[in-house]
Amino acid sequence: MQELAEELATIQLGIVAIQETRWSGTGLIKKKDFSSYYSGTKDQIGHTGTGFILSGGIINNAIGFEAINERLCKIRIKSKYNNLTD
Repeated sequence: MQELAEELATIQLGIVAIQETRWSGTGLIKKKDFSSYYSGTKDQIGHTGTGFILSGGIINNAIGFEAINERLCKIRIKSKYNNLTD
């Protein structure tokens, strides 16, 4: 995850969707330079999983995250004129 966050900073992407996270449950991991929202299975570690990694100014603009299941989740981002849902 740290390696991906460093690459995002290099190419200046603020938000990236990730898949096959292979973590159980749902949650948020906050680090100094990035945040990771994720959704995985409830029972098994090592299968499926999806989420988003936010970096830069986007970190403070996340206003909502909904984990629907281990294959589908959505995030709401506050922008200048409209809120975005990915």
